[in-house]
Amino acid sequence: MSAILRLFGPDRALISVDDIGQALDISPASAYRYAADMVEAGLLSRLSGRYRLGMKIIELEYLISTGDPIIAAASDLMAELAQAAGGDVLLCNMYDQTLVNVAHVSAGKPIVLRYSKGLPMPLFRGSQAHVVLAFMERRRLKRLYEAALENPARRHDALDMGADWTEFSRKLRQVRKQGHYISRGELDPGITGVAAPVFSDDEILGSLVIVHDQADMAKADEAELARLTMAAAQRLSDRVRGITAA
Repeated sequence: MSAILRLFGPDRALISVDDIGQALDISPASAYRYAADMVEAGLLSRLSGRYRLGMKIIELEYLISTGDPIIAAASDLMAELAQAAGGDVLLCNMYDQTLVNVAHVSAGKPIVLRYSKGLPMPLFRGSQAHVVLAFMERRRLKRLYEAALENPARRHDALDMGADWTEFSRKLRQVRKQGHYISRGELDPGITGVAAPVFSDDEILGSLVIVHDQADMAKADEAELARLTMAAAQRLSDRVRGITAA
């Protein structure tokens, strides 16, 4: 079912039984049975012989946006940080090999970002990615890097972070030592992102990010933005630990 859901994307709103069969390397009859089960569960919905995402997805999104304990714990901190920094603040989480922004707060008019809430982000580019990778368990990190070198969609970004494992891991150790990462135009032209790690116990959960239009800030402001972001991320990590310990 996970593989079927991954067939959908910003440019692919409808899929067919043939699409499912090819993705899973199964017969049309088996693909149809999978699709029928997912329709019954509300994860898919039939439309003129093809399938779109089902209404259960909308229900789950509502539950996450209104009741997720991590987003709830971050809400006031993100609002405070946005006001103090004069920019937008994002909360990024990671699952499996996917980074995604799960909350977005603005101090004023929102900054238009390519990777808005819910859209999977590059795993080897941008402030969120650098921070999450820097605090990841080393063996898992090495597996991700080696797999990226074999993946045409990720190879270029991974090599930009390090031409080999030694250079790649050294760069991320520096990020870890700093406790933050500043990206300049890596995801959106003219946009600076300042990210710091958020933890659940001792495991990296994601990152808290300030984004600013470079035209509205001077480089002298970056150190203060980093300080504000790291302080807010630490407070959020403390709250998350309280949630998991309850």
